[in-house]
Amino acid sequence: MATCNQCSAPFDLLPEERTLYETIDVPDPVDCPDCRRQRRLVFRNFFNLYHRTCDLTGKKIIAMYDKDVPFPVYELHEWWSDKWNALDYGIDPDFSKPFFDQVAVLHRTVPRMSIMNTNCENTDYCNMSFNSRNCYLVFGNVRNEDCSYGHIVWQSKDCYDCLYTYRSEFCYECIDCVQCHSLNFSRDCDNCSSSMFLVHCTGCRDCFGCVGLKNKEFHIFNQPHSKEEYQKKLAELNTGNSRTIAFAKEKVKELIGKEIVKCYHGFNCENVAGDYLYNCRNIAQGYDLKNCEDCLYGATLESFKDCADCNFSGAKAELCYQCLTIGDNYRCMGCHTCQNECADLFYCDNCFASKDCFGCVGLKSARYCILNKQYTKEEYENFLPKLKELMKRAGEWGQFFPHALSPFGYNETIAQEYFPLTKEEAVARGWKWKEETPEETSQNYLGPDVTVPIDINDASDSICASILRCETSGKPYKIIPKELAFYRQMKLPLPRKCFQERQRERFALRNPRHLWKRDCMKCGKPMETTYAPERPETVYCEECYLQEV
Repeated sequence: MATCNQCSAPFDLLPEERTLYETIDVPDPVDCPDCRRQRRLVFRNFFNLYHRTCDLTGKKIIAMYDKDVPFPVYELHEWWSDKWNALDYGIDPDFSKPFFDQVAVLHRTVPRMSIMNTNCENTDYCNMSFNSRNCYLVFGNVRNEDCSYGHIVWQSKDCYDCLYTYRSEFCYECIDCVQCHSLNFSRDCDNCSSSMFLVHCTGCRDCFGCVGLKNKEFHIFNQPHSKEEYQKKLAELNTGNSRTIAFAKEKVKELIGKEIVKCYHGFNCENVAGDYLYNCRNIAQGYDLKNCEDCLYGATLESFKDCADCNFSGAKAELCYQCLTIGDNYRCMGCHTCQNECADLFYCDNCFASKDCFGCVGLKSARYCILNKQYTKEEYENFLPKLKELMKRAGEWGQFFPHALSPFGYNETIAQEYFPLTKEEAVARGWKWKEETPEETSQNYLGPDVTVPIDINDASDSICASILRCETSGKPYKIIPKELAFYRQMKLPLPRKCFQERQRERFALRNPRHLWKRDCMKCGKPMETTYAPERPETVYCEECYLQEV
């Protein structure tokens, strides 16, 4: 049992964890898994985009960095151009100073790309996008087409207002839905279609307002109907009216908590502990993993193997530790946004298609570099053990970058969603806080108030020219033309809240990333689950659950 340096909570070191640490040559961690995850997440701003200029061309751009960051920010295509060279910023290693102090010089001076969009088309208002096209305000946007207002939407098409949705199409307001089609206002569903207001359903179609059903059709509020009855009753409902939506949500609330649930969300797994796990084996405290094996303390990953403490990647990796947003990587440690077949990188940031580099920022197709300086293979291999020893003496080796190197205020980052702090709490820890500008808080530019129609049939094209006011926060938001067309096609009412508030409500509906030790409510076997003991659901171990359904 160890004690966390940051929060003082006790935490265990698992046997498989020690084996991995020995393999990758790092010491035991000094912080608990939650504090390690929090430290990584303060480097990830998903949702905040700013108007600024490109520091290379002067062009007006959209960026994830505001004007107050210390380093230059280049428009995405300019960053990838040959108009500048990251090696021009190189510095010599100084073995009399802590290594993190030295790499901080590069973090303050090397240019960064405005947004992180790779092989994308028409995704200017998205961030962290890969192989996607025609998307708007989707953050963590992987292999999607024609999607808007989402977070961690992967391999999907025509999905709006979705959170952690995978391989789905024509979905709206869906949370943790996998391989679904034409599904609205639903969460924790697999392989469901042509339905609305489903919770914990699998293999259902043509259902409305149902909870905990498996392989059913023509059900309304969990009651079976003939096909003709179902179609008649559904035709009487006007799903394009906000009042109908509010009514259905309240009716579903009456059913939630009465269902039998499995100790984790997901399928086709072996020896796993965590939640939202699909096609995984040998996972310890993993969340939102797909096709992963022998991983510890990871979240939002696909095709990772023998990795620990990694977050946010839609591409494969192996033998990586304490990394954030990596992909197609092998044997990397302490790295942030390093992708495209990187290998043997240590403490690198925004490096691509590079190998055998240490403490570098902004490199492309590089090898044998230290602090952005080029060395020969022999020189690099001579420096490597000395650099590791320097970091070990300072207690830096095996840690992620310190919070002070993050360019973001704590409240700008995804850490605020999973580990919420007040401004006072963040500042007391020495972490930055992003203040709203007068322009962001002022409502003077909204123009006259516009009433959002209750019924989609009453929404005219002119609504797209209006600036609307969120009924919860008062912040401005807009309806874009393709969004209006989607609501009309799907017979859904216009949203009455801004994207940020809708997103916050979706996050609140997910189970927390915390495991409680409980006994299966059928066989009594000990298990770990994200369902807290006070929750109303009947929670079974996987074996009992499969027997039941």
